[in-house]
Amino acid sequence: MRKIAYFSLAALVCLGVALVAATDNGIRDSVLAYMPGQGSVKEEPVAVATKELRIWRPDAATQSAARTMPSGGMAPGSGTRLVIGRISSNARKHWPRLEAMAEYLSVELAGRGVAGIDVVMVETEEEMRELFRTGQVDFISETAFQALELTEDGVAEMLMREWKSGVPIYNTLIFTHRDSGIRTLRDLRGRRMVFEDPGSTSGYLVPRAAMARQGLNVTELSGPQARPAEGTVGFQFADDEVNVVGRVHRGISDAGAISNLDWSDDDEVTPGQRADLVVVHETDPIIRSIVVVRSNLDPVLKERLATALERMHESEAGRATLDEYWKVARFDRIEGEALQSIVNAQIMHEVFNSF
Repeated sequence: MRKIAYFSLAALVCLGVALVAATDNGIRDSVLAYMPGQGSVKEEPVAVATKELRIWRPDAATQSAARTMPSGGMAPGSGTRLVIGRISSNARKHWPRLEAMAEYLSVELAGRGVAGIDVVMVETEEEMRELFRTGQVDFISETAFQALELTEDGVAEMLMREWKSGVPIYNTLIFTHRDSGIRTLRDLRGRRMVFEDPGSTSGYLVPRAAMARQGLNVTELSGPQARPAEGTVGFQFADDEVNVVGRVHRGISDAGAISNLDWSDDDEVTPGQRADLVVVHETDPIIRSIVVVRSNLDPVLKERLATALERMHESEAGRATLDEYWKVARFDRIEGEALQSIVNAQIMHEVFNSF
């Protein structure tokens, strides 16, 4: 799995009600106040996000222009060539998925100002940010934390919610063995925690932020036999979900963290293991994946792209492409629950970056 390093951006303000602003071209829309999820244990202090979210908001004139075509339409092949991108070190695996999406959208947007869609892949966030900055990529889909990183300096903005693997939101479950004596996150002091890997949103970034919100000092252990310092929580990485669950089940680690999607998957957590384990904390839901678009892309093309993505699930060809493209169920606009799930992710993102 890809490893991602995140650096300190701003300290989290840990009092008050979370109210953030989503902006586009200087116009702000208030976002719903922070609402706790339906977790089994909810102990975090109320938090406030300190940065603005950059989300595409077409005005009425742009929406009208996007629906309007010149008399007689545009000849196929004329217009702007768009570029879909991906951050990945596995081109062989991911390139065909991007090509499928590029081919579908090329057909859907033909004669609507788009001459075709090309594909580009890079291995790092820094490379992708530079491509956005120089206009060499137009849109990508990414996880919540990565999308927040890419949009924070204004080179890109969030366009659509992506129902990756068929779901719009997900969260993290922190669990332990039933016989561990651990009932809350605070009980983890002096214990050993196991995470998935440094680049996992649900398997490391979010749960570590949740623990930090409880005032827990979480430090990486030097080896499998190392013990955490008094009053701290020690952690190690296990590389994948199966190993995380196995280490907790066998008593090698005292607690672990995986997504609710993995928890309910019998291939990741067997029924026997699930019966012996207990969830002690559930984080608030965050958005599964986000389509990020270049900020200075022509607004009419942005809206036409958004509309094409929004309607994909309505056709057989669109559904087939969505399935090939990371088994996506659909794309929809960022509002309501989708917007709130980004707020939740932003709070955790700022906590993580305050370490």
